Order: sequence, then structure tokens, then C-alpha cells
Amino acid sequence: MVGGIVHRAISRSVLIFDPRKPAWRAGPPTLAPHAQQSALALPDGRVLIAGGYGGKAEVYDPKAGEAARLVSAGKVVEVVPKAPAILLRTVTQSGLAATASASRIPIYWAGPRSNWSYELTVTDSGRVFVRYLPRGAAAGDSRSGFLTVGTYPAADAYPNLKKVSTGHGVHSNLLPNDGLLVAPTRLPKNVYLAYPNDGYQVEVYDASTGAARRMALNGLIEQIR
Repeated sequence: MVGGIVHRAISRSVLIFDPRKPAWRAGPPTLAPHAQQSALALPDGRVLIAGGYGGKAEVYDPKAGEAARLVSAGKVVEVVPKAPAILLRTVTQSGLAATASASRIPIYWAGPRSNWSYELTVTDSGRVFVRYLPRGAAAGDSRSGFLTVGTYPAADAYPNLKKVSTGHGVHSNLLPNDGLLVAPTRLPKNVYLAYPNDGYQVEVYDASTGAARRMALNGLIEQIR
């Protein structure tokens, strides 16, 4: 688990799950902060981190100090990824529903809120983000403390989430329709949801500790209709 939003700032923290114990442990931090990024496991055990918010792409090594040593030795060059195609705009509730219907992409959100607008982001990889903007905030606002619900295509979202649901350092709860919720016990501002045969993972972030988990348990995180 890499980065995320901690205390309204993009984080460099890393949590590594060991399925043999099973348990989570803190890993060495990334060189740059990351949030809502993509990650690809490389054959040699390192991880390519790119996209999302925060720093540029980097190759992360879970061995403490290894990434910094390679950079200082000049053995790692900066990777500048091709900018993904991103649709970013402010929409109404009906606009969210129309987008979901037209694209056939399920869009999860936390329900309607009076006097709030909705920022819709769709990436070329199919990831969809709905961010709740208070009055006066426009699409693209650089502040990171707003409620955000992300929907990520992932064929094995449910079995993968189930694997980590019983590990040390996480809360897990069953949801209606056989859904599963997993959240870290430490600073639980991000929670993760998945449903059997759905093909998507949902991430909910709220700056107030525990708020995202309460919303999910109260059934507020659902597909826009």
C-alpha cells in the first residue's frame, strides 16, 4: 500500500503485506509522495509507481535505502511517463448518471450533498474519481482534503482484497450484497471496497479519521444511478 492522503498532504509512506504471517509492516518511504497512483510489480521485486497525484514516476525498492543508494550512484534515471488522457470537469448529479450510462463504467460515490459540486475525473486506464467540492472550489482545486471516491477496474479486485482482509493492522467488515470493506487500523482515512464478480475496487478517502469507514458501513457508498 503506497502513499495516499495523510493529514491533508500526499504521503511517502509504504505498508507491505506479508502473506506468510499474515501481517502488515512499514516499508521504507518512496522518494516522492504519491496518491491515487498506479503500481506495477517488476520481475526483480521492485515496483514501478506512476501516475496519480504527487511526484513523478519512480522505481521503488522495498529494501531500506536501496532506492536512494541507486539514485545517488547515478544508476537510476528519472522516468517521465507519458501524460495520461484525463477528463476533468465539474458535473451535477444528473451529469454523473449520464456519464455512467453512456460509458457503461460503474461510478461509485457517497450520495448527493446539498451545496456541494462534484468533480469527475476519468483516466485513460478506466479509473474514475468523484471528488466533492465545497462552494467556491473549482475542478482541479489543488487542496487534498476533499471527500473522494475512486472506482478502479480490476478483474481480481474481490479475491485480492479478501487475501489482505485478515492481516494484522487492518479492519475488515462484510457489506450487503456480499461486499467486503478493508481499512488500515492506523489513520483509517482511506477504505477499500469490493464485491464478488464486480471487477472493480472502490477506494474512499475522507480527511476526518474514520469517516470513510462509517460512510461505507452505513451504506452510503454506492453506484450512481
